[in-house]
Amino acid sequence: MCGLVGALMLPSGLVLSANSLLNSTDGDSVDASDVVRIPSTPAALLAVVDAGGLLASLQMFALAPGGIGGTVVSIPVTSAAIVGEGETPRRLYDSYLAGGIAALTGDVEGLLNVTFATSAAVTAGDLAPLLASITNVTVEFDRPVKGVLGGVVTDVLSAGRQSITAEQVAKALAAIEPNAAEADRLPLLKSLWVGVGASQRNPQIDLTTTSTGVIAGDTTSAALGAPTIDMKGLIDRLLAGQVQVWQFAGTAVEQGDANPNGLDWYALDRAEIILVTASVVPSSVSSLLASINVQIDSPFNDAAITREAVLRFMSLGVNIVLIREVADPPQQATIAAIADVALESEVAGYASVLGAMEIHRQKVPVEGVDLRLTLGFDFENFVRANPADALISASTTTTTAGEQ
Repeated sequence: MCGLVGALMLPSGLVLSANSLLNSTDGDSVDASDVVRIPSTPAALLAVVDAGGLLASLQMFALAPGGIGGTVVSIPVTSAAIVGEGETPRRLYDSYLAGGIAALTGDVEGLLNVTFATSAAVTAGDLAPLLASITNVTVEFDRPVKGVLGGVVTDVLSAGRQSITAEQVAKALAAIEPNAAEADRLPLLKSLWVGVGASQRNPQIDLTTTSTGVIAGDTTSAALGAPTIDMKGLIDRLLAGQVQVWQFAGTAVEQGDANPNGLDWYALDRAEIILVTASVVPSSVSSLLASINVQIDSPFNDAAITREAVLRFMSLGVNIVLIREVADPPQQATIAAIADVALESEVAGYASVLGAMEIHRQKVPVEGVDLRLTLGFDFENFVRANPADALISASTTTTTAGEQ
């Protein structure tokens, strides 16, 4: 969907339209000071392990503004973690193996630039009660879901269309097929979450009483007695509304310095990470760069165009903190609304990467946002005429020379 190129692509993409993911209406209320506040979008990290304690699946849950419904983001467990200079390269799978849920949470937060409200590692037996709000799940697989039972490889779920229970979903998420590449397993995991998102719900689940239980392995302040939402409460709220599913794409890392033993290893696309996190968990994203904070509003129902904007802003070294797809039709001009007139000359310089823009002063500022860019046909035309790779390379070279 994002036009990623690599030796091996892991399945990715939204189950629902990009218009649903990049929601344009939630959290747009203006307070008395005429400042739009980014809505609360807490995120949770759930690691599912097999009977031997090995990491089988990894998913981020993102609550929608308002606290009902949201997005399930499937993360390849063999994704490369971000390591410091001199550190041995490692995968998320290795992080959990070496340091448990605490080490895994730290590495995923570093990889996604997201702070989790709660995180936990669970077995299939732990997970089934967390999914108690679903009563019937319809899934369809093109191959069986395989796992190890009693030391023997067996079919956890058969191929084809079928109706399964929460317990079967949990067992499938905890299944590891020996010697199978994760690229083969991920379509099955996505199908599971698609089925869960469209499943029948238990109407007896009371959302006012689901944030009190703490499960084994929970590393959040809830586990220490603080009044915050726990994994059970967050999942119940997620499944009480419309659920979307995204699965990160990855490029296989060939054997070499970054993969010395030739393991099943994937590098995630940084632009896709930002596209997803700034869309579904903006309040949980950190501003790490000593630069301005940017919001991207796209009237195009095309995630590829939005990703182009992300790529170009990445080359400029700015923080992308919020991405929305707006309902209004595209206009010809790309509008750059700035919070401070002192930014006008800096933003005008972005035209070499973003194309022509009209620079305005924000009438209603967004809290924590310095620049709000609304994409127009001028941007779309500029993107088609100026491929990102060559343009960004030239811009980076110029910037580096200027800093020297």
